[in-house]
Amino acid sequence: MNIPTKYNPNEVEDKWYEYWMKNNYFHSTPNEKEPYTIVIPPPNVTGVLHMGHMLNNTIQDVLIRRARLRGYNACWVPGTDHASIATEAKVVAKLKDEGIQKEDLTRDEFLGHAWDWTHKHGGIILDQLKKLGASCDWERTKFTMDDDLSESVIKTFLDLYEKGLIYRGYRMVNWDPEAKTTLSDEEVIHVERTDKLYYVKYQIENSNEFVTIATTRPETILGDTAICVNPNDERFKHLVGKNVIVPICNRLVPIIEDDYVDVEFGTGCLKITPAHDMNDKEIGERHELDVIDILNDDATLNDYGLHHKGKDRVVARKDLAKELEEMGIMVKIEPITHKVGTSERTKAVIEPKISAQWFLSMKDLAKPALDHVMNDDIQFHPAKFKNSYRNWMENVRDWNISRQLWWDTRFLPIFMVKE
Repeated sequence: MNIPTKYNPNEVEDKWYEYWMKNNYFHSTPNEKEPYTIVIPPPNVTGVLHMGHMLNNTIQDVLIRRARLRGYNACWVPGTDHASIATEAKVVAKLKDEGIQKEDLTRDEFLGHAWDWTHKHGGIILDQLKKLGASCDWERTKFTMDDDLSESVIKTFLDLYEKGLIYRGYRMVNWDPEAKTTLSDEEVIHVERTDKLYYVKYQIENSNEFVTIATTRPETILGDTAICVNPNDERFKHLVGKNVIVPICNRLVPIIEDDYVDVEFGTGCLKITPAHDMNDKEIGERHELDVIDILNDDATLNDYGLHHKGKDRVVARKDLAKELEEMGIMVKIEPITHKVGTSERTKAVIEPKISAQWFLSMKDLAKPALDHVMNDDIQFHPAKFKNSYRNWMENVRDWNISRQLWWDTRFLPIFMVKE
């Protein structure tokens, strides 16, 4: 007898998985047994499995197989997610390689390309799961853009809207200028990098006196509507209430006081650009400042960019810095290491943007989810993550659910703004 000395997965795994599939061992239909169901957290249809998927799906497989052995009617429902941002980005890149611009297509034409992409790549992850031996009920495989699932999503959203949990608000959101869509906070990855910190002088109106501000984004100077100092900073008490002249655009803006300003950081003077910074927006609301958005949706400068109109923000940053130096008001430039918000999918640097979007109110939804963890109905392993979860849920912000994408479930036609 030839006894193999080494385990050969190719000889064992494919053989037994084919046997399981042939005998339909993973399929489940309702019967008198107590049900035990897991709906797989759907991986993105455009991708491939990574180590996180492997761990997550292994745990699910262990749980579902254990449930079968214990006599439950166990059903593990597989599926994939349409991944609107990631898929649209990949399709746009593919079309660009073919000399086709998304802007030149109708929505239906673009969706045709997206479905072609999905049909070509969508089965890769499911095949990988099968290769891992996942005991899913493959006859129940679903896709988040299936008609019945889209209908269910719309029904759920309408229900939340009628309950007052979905509302339309005009506020600061995360804007991906490459995908040209808003993102939720969870889709923004903060990446540490080194940039330049520019120190620029602003002249006081009718005076030879200057104040100096520090900024990593000189292009946003064109959207400044105030200079802010701390009310306890004696260095600038005599300037509060006066105006400064914003360089290049020569706009007169006031010097105001607000406790937000850190006396020890930078120069103690903070330029306020409410349209391009979350904290600046809050200061702007407290002091009723103008809001000047200097950027187009693709992060090029708009009419407020003056002679820099049409330039990409990065190009404009360099050109404005050069212009400020030529004007003799660039005090110095220093390196600064800080964290910059980037899009999880396109890797583009996120722009804070004020616009009217749809939001899901999270306070009432978060409470029961938190309560069940705090009273140990649901337990974390390791237990230390209980406090992390508590901190997250107690500080959760309303979820921006708007996406300016074609490859997604459409909600706009079914919503009407409440009067």
